[in-house]
Amino acid sequence: MCLEGGELIYLWLGRLADVVAIFGIPVLVWTTIQLVREIRRERAERKVLKSVSEDCLEFNDPHHRVGVNLVPLERVVAFPRPGDRVLLPGETHEGKNYGGGEYEVESIAFIFSEAPEVDQPCPAVPSKVIAHVRKLR
Repeated sequence: MCLEGGELIYLWLGRLADVVAIFGIPVLVWTTIQLVREIRRERAERKVLKSVSEDCLEFNDPHHRVGVNLVPLERVVAFPRPGDRVLLPGETHEGKNYGGGEYEVESIAFIFSEAPEVDQPCPAVPSKVIAHVRKLR
């Protein structure tokens, strides 16, 4: 049996497809299983709910039971101390500002969380700072 040029190409393409199927399909299945496992692992790690004010400096008015402002910790240059006066912008809706004004810091609370990525005994990083304030004007 003699094969012409076109038939020979089809024969080799068929054999190449067989090799790809024999090796490629198991590799595809294995990588898909690994990807699914990794996605599940990441989702399980993220199941810990992060509060809105986590990783923030929170200005809180305990007398009115309201949060005044949130500032991301990476943007904070210095933390206020008890007795300091701060001007807070509040929140603006429909042209009206709610909560903005001058406040006096009554107390500061620092909340730390475990930092397993830091190679030290008992590592911790600040996860939230709460400044209890009262409105002056």
